[in-house]
Amino acid sequence: MENLAKSPERLLLRKTIKVGQQLEEVVLTFPEVESVFITAGLRGDPTKGKLYVRLKGDRKLTTAEVQAKIRVALPTLKGVSASVEDIPFVQTEAEKPIQIAILGENLNLLRKTAQQLETRVEKLPGLVDVALSGQEKRGENALEVERLNGQRVVYLSANLAQQQGLEDAALQIEQIAQSIFPKGITLKRWGSSAHSSDVLGSFGSTMTLSIFLMLSLLLLLFGRLLEPIAVGLSLPLSIVGAMLGLLVTQSDFGVISLLGLIFLLGLLDKNALLLMDYTNQLRESGLSREEALVETGAVRLRPIIMTTASTILGMLPIALGWGAGAELRQPMAVVIIGGLITSSLLSLIVVPVLYTLLEDGWAKMFGKR
Repeated sequence: MENLAKSPERLLLRKTIKVGQQLEEVVLTFPEVESVFITAGLRGDPTKGKLYVRLKGDRKLTTAEVQAKIRVALPTLKGVSASVEDIPFVQTEAEKPIQIAILGENLNLLRKTAQQLETRVEKLPGLVDVALSGQEKRGENALEVERLNGQRVVYLSANLAQQQGLEDAALQIEQIAQSIFPKGITLKRWGSSAHSSDVLGSFGSTMTLSIFLMLSLLLLLFGRLLEPIAVGLSLPLSIVGAMLGLLVTQSDFGVISLLGLIFLLGLLDKNALLLMDYTNQLRESGLSREEALVETGAVRLRPIIMTTASTILGMLPIALGWGAGAELRQPMAVVIIGGLITSSLLSLIVVPVLYTLLEDGWAKMFGKR
């Protein structure tokens, strides 16, 4: 037991806990902080620790503003590198969102280029806690060279400040690298920054599949292409309102807001179906097309407004940032509200116009039949 208590791992763990307690004292001085929970020994490494900070719900500052204040107030400790980060949904090895791999075979040139890139990146607005691999363990002047697919590599990591997008930051770093990297030194995205473009590609595939399945079902139900085509052409109405909502509220455009766009497809589809289905019923009863469209607008206006208003009111508390974790869900609510407002108003005009133009064009191409 005595040897275990004096083992190097146990001594390093105690040192990590002591450093965490020093940082905890500083964090608890902020009135926005409710509690702090310390963990030491991350992934079997006794030199790493984390402070999980819980903020008060009735605070006046946003999470990003509190992070900025804490980042400035944290003391500089010898051999210690501190980073203020968001808690991710899935804990991955690459903790910071910006992870850049700098590859090269010439060791001296690799070290020199990595330090030059670090100096330039530190001056970029919106990037904080910039560090090279090894600095978290051995201090600011240390540099650790690792191996990636048989090549020497140095990793550059950074956190994002308020109102800075992941893709924008990665593009800025790549532009700097193109101007300073000599021959033989290459750059590769790593971690979350490497997956940002993949997320947009996957979302595009998912939305395309959703639209295809939705239009295929409409084709089976209506038995002709006119209604599915009219619905497909009216879908961009929701995207206009969604983008305007994000612009007005200055909300982030990310995965959560993309989920809101998929949700909007079904809501807009519902409005268009209410109009066209009732129009077809009136035409079958003997009314002309123009009379059926006018009657449909008058009859279906009330249910469309009621369903749209109820959905908007249900999303309003989230859009206003009420409740725990609302800052994360807020962009989705803003997208849904903005898309519903524009799509519901414009669908009453655009859908009948598309219905008329498509039917006239169809008659000219294939005859009145």
